[in-house]
Amino acid sequence: MILAWEFFKRDAITAMSYRTSFIVQLLGNVLILGVFYFVGKTIGPAGIPALEEYGGNYLAFLLIGVALTDCVGVSLNTFAKQIREGQLTGALEATLMSPASLPRILVYSSLWGYFFSAVRFVLYLVIGALLYGVGMGQANLASAVVIFVLTVLCFAGIGMGWAAVVIVIKRGESLMTVAGYLVILLSGVLFPTSVLPGWLATLAEAVPLTHALDGMRRGLLRGEGLSELWVILVTLVLFAGVLLTAGFVAFNVAVRITKRTGSLTEY
Repeated sequence: MILAWEFFKRDAITAMSYRTSFIVQLLGNVLILGVFYFVGKTIGPAGIPALEEYGGNYLAFLLIGVALTDCVGVSLNTFAKQIREGQLTGALEATLMSPASLPRILVYSSLWGYFFSAVRFVLYLVIGALLYGVGMGQANLASAVVIFVLTVLCFAGIGMGWAAVVIVIKRGESLMTVAGYLVILLSGVLFPTSVLPGWLATLAEAVPLTHALDGMRRGLLRGEGLSELWVILVTLVLFAGVLLTAGFVAFNVAVRITKRTGSLTEY
């Protein structure tokens, strides 16, 4: 825990030392809410059948979708980014000689990113409620917190798997970009999955974010508690278990392969 705290404190100090960048990033999060607001205004208050199960408010639907996807972006990018920076700066070799294992260091180095993602998630919801009247009065906070944590765990496993790919092939941002677009298309970030064709809707069930968004929207917009969301929670726990295991295994295999070939620190 001490090592984890030191990594968190280091990254927090580094992030906030670049004050202009830090403030601009927060300001950007606020401004994007204005975009969402006018998208919602364009669609108008008319009832949309596909949104009825979430209260019918498209702005609220969109707000939660984008806020939770921000957390997914951290998971998909942070581990691979650390590996790539370590390869380019030569820090990866020094990291391998430290007492802590590389997977542990990667996880500890992601703590600030996840914390700041949680801050942005709350920021989206608070500003959406205060400035744009997005109704969160019956939100179940316990459900929201549990689903947020499970979403982090699910996509942390995928992020570790992607870091394994980066260790081996060094580059591959285009692959991650395509994967990100597929997640957005299938999981219901911008529109309900019920509008997808049957075969795509079936494929969407294999994406953890589909279930996470459904649960988060039900918890925040309809006030559903953990007992009402138990099917979604069990599904996310299973996803997290499988993906974390697969991610760590893939990462360790990639490290062993590149150590054997002598290409671990190449870039």
